[in-house]
Amino acid sequence: MKLTYGIMLFCISAQCIAEVDLDMVNKIRAEGLHQSEVMHTLQHLTDSIGPRLSGSPQMKEANEWTRQKLKEWGLKGTRLEEFEFGRGWSYDSASIDLIAPRKTSLHGIPVAWTPATNGTVQGEVVYVDAVTNDELEQYRGKVGGKVALLTPSLDLAEPKNEVFERLSAKQLSELNEFNVMRGPSHRRAPPEYQDRGIQRRKFRWALGRFLEDEGVIAALQPSYRDAGLINVFGADHRPERTFAVPTLVMEAEHYNLLHRLLELGSTPTVSINITAQFHDSDSNAYNTLGEIPGTAKKPEIVMTGAHLDSWHASSGAVDNAAGVAITMEAMRILSVLDVKPKRTIRIALWSGEEQGLHGSYQYVRRHFATRPEPDNADERLLPRWYWRTPGWPITKLPDYDQFSAYFNIDNGSGRIRGIYTEGNAAVKPIFSSWFGPFSDLSAGTVILRDTGGTDHESFDDVGLPGFQFIQDGLDYDSRLHHTHIDSYDHAVEADMRQASTVLASFLYNAATMEERMPREVMPVKPTPISDQDRARQARKARRQREREARRSLDM
Repeated sequence: MKLTYGIMLFCISAQCIAEVDLDMVNKIRAEGLHQSEVMHTLQHLTDSIGPRLSGSPQMKEANEWTRQKLKEWGLKGTRLEEFEFGRGWSYDSASIDLIAPRKTSLHGIPVAWTPATNGTVQGEVVYVDAVTNDELEQYRGKVGGKVALLTPSLDLAEPKNEVFERLSAKQLSELNEFNVMRGPSHRRAPPEYQDRGIQRRKFRWALGRFLEDEGVIAALQPSYRDAGLINVFGADHRPERTFAVPTLVMEAEHYNLLHRLLELGSTPTVSINITAQFHDSDSNAYNTLGEIPGTAKKPEIVMTGAHLDSWHASSGAVDNAAGVAITMEAMRILSVLDVKPKRTIRIALWSGEEQGLHGSYQYVRRHFATRPEPDNADERLLPRWYWRTPGWPITKLPDYDQFSAYFNIDNGSGRIRGIYTEGNAAVKPIFSSWFGPFSDLSAGTVILRDTGGTDHESFDDVGLPGFQFIQDGLDYDSRLHHTHIDSYDHAVEADMRQASTVLASFLYNAATMEERMPREVMPVKPTPISDQDRARQARKARRQREREARRSLDM
């Protein structure tokens, strides 16, 4: 190691692998830790704008506000970039009350893209115990004017006390166990899982038409969390596939009450009122973009991003206004410091992530590379994480070779503890050196395994280096993810300041390093699934079947 003019050079076998500008690190730390605006950004997105369902007026407000804020901070090329999405939807209010055999208020939230009730409706509750079109026929002529329960009652798990969690050193070390058997197509759902997803979605459409034709006035589904938490989801956002009957997601305990009353031979009656509306004037959704231009003659591109959209039950604070605020704050820090990076540093705030990574997928497809989509029309209707193969070969666009790296934030407001390299072994020593000056703030765990389910996959799937950070879970999974209490109250300010600061340093280093970020070797075709792996997947699927049977029909 040697120190020259504020540059720390880490060398192995006399070959330098990464550079860290220590003077810039100090400036980034001072601005990010002591002059932070991250919570102001978070509060405006959550308390002032609120839920940001893709296609909704609130989401468009968030798009415009973030664009204007980035411009105010001095970023260039701030803009909204559209892509085809479907219909918008929002709701103003919803209520459900038990009328008989006793009176009490119940708790429910509309399924996204559900129609309104057009006033208060009242009806007896009936359980529609069907998962196939043939099973639906037994209810023909029997459910008109009633309120349908669409799933069985839930067997609620025993209470757990682990609500708030920080990753221990042992847990971080366990993440380092790399699975050499997993290839580039490992994240794709196995065929059996994918086929079940297609069948569930087809049945969902048939069920909606059946209930509408039979005159069912409303439908009810349970939250799959207990203790009064409601986790929400959505019906289809395409006009031709919208679920036809007003539908609420209920507290599991209240939903189970209705089932028990039916089992006792009682006939529960409920009243429901949903005020909701579709927004069909614009079928596009929008990504917010802005950048700090690179100084090279033809600058390469470093990106950071987070999904701006949320579900509608609460204000979407940790999923994912926190990620948006962190990435925006990282860009603000660099802009305030008036950095002059060799590569362009670009931020993208995605829409449509919750419905299947739509925003990032369409952005990559428009700017960097395309890949074949499934031949099966039914498969194309599923979220992209269901697709059986990544789609090979890819077709590169002009900016493909100018791209260096993408860094994503989408695991709540917890501090950064490390980073997943998605199997890219060449970046491990680089990232380790970048974490060095933050050893007091982060464990700096750099692991070779991957993680999925968020927007870095859109880059990784076409061979571009896309990374997601390891963050402390806090209460993200235990009670906040997609629930009605995902609010500003649960964001941890110290953690968000730390995450913004670490991210700003990573972006600066990536934009000033000598070479482009190393890339994984791309396969020429998907790795085939062996019979042994297929049998293993089938066994795993059988173990999960009971849980999947209780999951939403809108998988």
